[in-house]
Amino acid sequence: MRLIPYITLYLAFAAGLVFAVWQLSYREALAQLSRTAEANLSLAADRLVGRLERYRVLPVILAKDEAFIAALASENPAQINPRLRQLADMTRSLNISLVNRSGLVVADSAYGSAQSYIGRSLAERPDFIRAMNGALGFYHLQERMDTPRGFTFASPLRGADGGVPGALVVKADLENLELLWRGDPETVFFVDENQVIFISNRSELLFLQLGGVGSAAPSARYGNQPISAFPDPQPLDRYGYTIWRSGSDPELPSEALLEVQPLPVIGMTAYILSDTRPVVESAQLRAGLVAALMALFGALLWALHIRRSALARELVWRKEANMELEARVEKRTGQLKRAQDDLVQAGKLSALGQMAAGISHELNQPLAAIQSFSENAQVFLARGQGEKAAANLGRIADLTTRMARIIKNLRAFSRKSGEATQDVALGKVVDDALEIAAARLRGEAVAVKWQRPGQEIIAQGGAVRLQQVVLNLISNAVDAMMESPQKRIGISLRENAHEAQIVLRDSGPGLVAPEKIFEPFYTTKTSSKQGGMGLGLSISYGIVQSFGGDIKGENHPDGGAVFTVTLPKGAPV
Repeated sequence: MRLIPYITLYLAFAAGLVFAVWQLSYREALAQLSRTAEANLSLAADRLVGRLERYRVLPVILAKDEAFIAALASENPAQINPRLRQLADMTRSLNISLVNRSGLVVADSAYGSAQSYIGRSLAERPDFIRAMNGALGFYHLQERMDTPRGFTFASPLRGADGGVPGALVVKADLENLELLWRGDPETVFFVDENQVIFISNRSELLFLQLGGVGSAAPSARYGNQPISAFPDPQPLDRYGYTIWRSGSDPELPSEALLEVQPLPVIGMTAYILSDTRPVVESAQLRAGLVAALMALFGALLWALHIRRSALARELVWRKEANMELEARVEKRTGQLKRAQDDLVQAGKLSALGQMAAGISHELNQPLAAIQSFSENAQVFLARGQGEKAAANLGRIADLTTRMARIIKNLRAFSRKSGEATQDVALGKVVDDALEIAAARLRGEAVAVKWQRPGQEIIAQGGAVRLQQVVLNLISNAVDAMMESPQKRIGISLRENAHEAQIVLRDSGPGLVAPEKIFEPFYTTKTSSKQGGMGLGLSISYGIVQSFGGDIKGENHPDGGAVFTVTLPKGAPV
C-alpha cells in the first residue's frame, strides 16, 4: 500500500514522457515533411512553368515574322495554314491561331479538323484583349468536355505603322505536361483565380472548387461541365502547419500536410498534399521505444525494490543490535566534546595565569603613580597653582584609561564567546597585545622590534580575538626562546589588494614539526617553567579561521620560527 503513490507517480511520469516524445517526434517529422513537400512543390511548379515558358516565348518570336501580318492583310489569310501546322508540329503545340483585329480566327494549325478555331471569335477572351493592348496575354481553358485542356499565350502583331492588326495565339496541351509528375506520390494540383483545380497529377481532382459549398454553374472556360466542391476539406492548424483532412475521398490521404506556392507568372496557385502517415508512424515508433524503455526501467526498479526489501529484513536485527552501541558512542562523544571545550578554556586561563605577575606589576605602577600625582595635585591646589594641579589630574586620567584598557583586554581574553567580524586596525591590535605582554617581555629580557607601518592597515576580524592570537604567538615565542642566548621578536604588517598579514618571527630554535603545531594538545614544552597544554595555537587557528583567514608556521632560513596570520582586507581608512 505504501508503494501505490510512487507507482502512480512513476506511471504518470512515464505516460507524460511518452507523450512528450511523441509530440516532439511528430513535430520534428512534420517539419521534415514540410521541407520535403516545399521542395517537391517548387520542383513541380518549376517544371510546369518551365515547360510553359517555351510556349510563352513562341508567339513573341513568331510575331516578328512579317508573313503573318501580310496574311492578315491578304484576301486569303488561310494560305498561311500549312505554315502554322508545320510550326505546331515542330513545337508540339496543340494549336497556333492567327486572329484578326476583331478577334476572329482567320487561320489555324488544326485547319480541316474538329479542333480548328477558324471562324471562332476570341474577342472576349482575356488573352486576346491583353494582346490587342500591346502586351503578352495568357489564358487557360477547355472548349468542350471531349477536348484537351490547354494554356494559351497571345502575342500582338505589330504593323509597319506601329498599330496592332491582330494577334498570334499559341495553345499548349496541359494533359501532356501533367504526365511529367503523374507518378509522384504526393497530390499536386494548380488552382486558378476561381479556386477551380485546372491542372493536377490526380485526374479525379480536376474541376473541383476549393471552398465551394456545392455544384457551380457550368462555364465555357471549363468545357461547360459542372464545377463540384472539393470533398469535405477540413484544414487544421497544427504546430504552425496546415493539415488537410478529407476522409470521404478514398483517392486522397485521410490526413495530409498542405503546402501552397503562388505562381503569378501563369495566374495560378500551386498546392501539394503530402500524406502524414509516415510522420505519425515515426512518432509512434519513437514513443513506443521510449515506452518500452520505461517499462524495462520500471521492471528493474521493481526488482531492485524486492532485493532492497530482502536486504532490509536482513539488516533489521543488525540495526537493533547496534542501536545501544550507537547510543553509548553518542554519549561518550558528547562527554569528550564538553571535556575538550573545558580544556580550551583552561588553556586560556592558564596563559592568563602565566601573565598574572607581570600584569600585576603593570597595574601597580599606574596605581602608585596615581597616588603620587593625586597628592601633588592637593599640594598644588593648596598653593593656588591650578595649572600644575590640572596637569597632574590629566596624567591621573591617562593612567586610569591605561589601567581600564589593560583590564578590558584581560576580561576579553578570558571570555568564551566572540565578537562580530568587522574592520579592525591591525597596528592597534599589535599595540594592545604588546602592552599586555610588556611585563613578561621585560622580565624575560626579550627585545621586540615592532615595525609599525606609517599608514594603518585594516583587516576583517575582531579586535579582542585578534589580540588573543597575537598574544598567544608572543607568549609561544617567549617560551621557545628560554634557552636562547639572544631573545628577539620581530613583528611587521603587510598587505596586498585582497589580504592583510601579521608576521611574527622569533630567534628561538625553530619548529620541530610544523605540520602538527595547530593540532590540539600537541606541545614541545617539557619544562615545568614553560608548562602548556598544546591548546594556544589550536585556539588561534580556530579564531583566524572564523574570520575567513589563515595562519601558518614555518622555520626561517636564518633560524627561528615565523608565523604569518593572513586576513581578508578591510575597507581603507
